[in-house]
Amino acid sequence: MADVGSQPTVIQSIYGWYREGKLFVNRRYQRKLVWTLEEKQKLVDSILRKYPMPAILLAEKPDEGGNFEVIDGLQRLHAIVSFIENAFPTLEGQYFDIDRFSTSREYAEAGYFPVDEEAKKINQKQSSTFLDYTLALSIMRNATPDEINDVFDRINTYGHRLSDQERRQAGVENNFSRFVREMACKLRGDVSADVLPLFDMPSISIDLPKTRHGYSVQADSVFWVNQGVLRSTDLRDSMDEQCIADIAASICRGTLIERSKEALDNIYTDGHPESEQTISALEIYGAERLGDEINYCIQEIQRVCSSNDNANLRNVIYSKKSNNSFPSVFAVILLAFHEIIFENSKVICDYDEVRKA
Repeated sequence: MADVGSQPTVIQSIYGWYREGKLFVNRRYQRKLVWTLEEKQKLVDSILRKYPMPAILLAEKPDEGGNFEVIDGLQRLHAIVSFIENAFPTLEGQYFDIDRFSTSREYAEAGYFPVDEEAKKINQKQSSTFLDYTLALSIMRNATPDEINDVFDRINTYGHRLSDQERRQAGVENNFSRFVREMACKLRGDVSADVLPLFDMPSISIDLPKTRHGYSVQADSVFWVNQGVLRSTDLRDSMDEQCIADIAASICRGTLIERSKEALDNIYTDGHPESEQTISALEIYGAERLGDEINYCIQEIQRVCSSNDNANLRNVIYSKKSNNSFPSVFAVILLAFHEIIFENSKVICDYDEVRKA
């Protein structure tokens, strides 16, 4: 049975944990950094005004010398530490003054983050208020993986803060959900270990065109956005994973699944006949084989689109310009390619003719 205790901790101590690599994120639960600049700035403003903030939930990692896994509060924690590292200013356009905090100055001088020495800074009193602000931490100790699963699922059920697909992926751990997650990471270009330090989260998070945060994954360059299948904001809600789940379930089961919320919910519900059938079908089909086949079909679609010029899939399909996403149409196209190539053993000999067709 897990024990939960309160451990009020000031922000300057949290920053120390952060840079010492004591805060970890499990990609099984936490997806990516999704807060907008305004949301981060409002959080900083609340702290400077000494307004109360909801508790942050951590799980102590056993036998790892005081390391913690972030269960609830990822966006808030990262906003706090990134403000200290001058990633963004306050609502008034002022940055944190790292000269008021020796620890952050040391990391800046060591090259961990850049600082604009000429930028406007918050004053000494504001710096002290920010660093001395006490975060309400709740620490789970001696928690089993199943207990952490249950707590995370309950937290993110109340208020429906996750998208449908994020909820599905976070709610169950099996070979199918693992395949979808790993396939999505490969296509986005954010493959990483399942558990990573909080300071590595920018490397697997998505930078949207109009809200540059300095994250490593550029939405415009990701296949789904580059080809027009999804909007860049759809990636934040894991719509790419939902599309993969639809396609993967249809291929390995040998029949199209109904394109509905209920159908996917059933596939992700532990113990549901649809879930058990899908997991069994994937085991028989082979996850590596399925991943290779989907990848190959995507590559062939891209070759078709780029024949003669570098048009994307949206422009090939639609004669009128549009910014609308089309995941359903894409699924039909990919499944058709898969059937022709892998079930009927055909190869494309004229990409331009396929494109015209």
